[in-house]
Amino acid sequence: MATTGPFQVEAAQLNSTVNNTAGCLGELDNHLKALAWVQDELHGAVVSQHTGQAIYQTLGDAHVKGKNLAGTLQRLIDELKNAGATMDASDLDAAGKVLAGQVADGSADASQWVNTSW
Repeated sequence: MATTGPFQVEAAQLNSTVNNTAGCLGELDNHLKALAWVQDELHGAVVSQHTGQAIYQTLGDAHVKGKNLAGTLQRLIDELKNAGATMDASDLDAAGKVLAGQVADGSADASQWVNTSW
């Protein structure tokens, strides 16, 4: 089990989370493409100039927000992949030594990492 501070995760769970998040990102991308298509179609179909422009602007704003969300999801996927690729037993051993040193010198409180709900 990989552990960093209070965060604990199995490698299989981490990989599953990455894959599920990547699937959601793909689905979001498909919806954003459909939204862009609808935006163009409605802009041309709505007769009222002001209403057509308002629809176009609102859907454009939604598209920008969706792209921002896609960027955030991609960064999350990248970080999860990086964490899964770099966490191993030597990292955990080193983190334990650092924590032990911090507890010894008083700069950290080990109780925040100890699970006492057993």
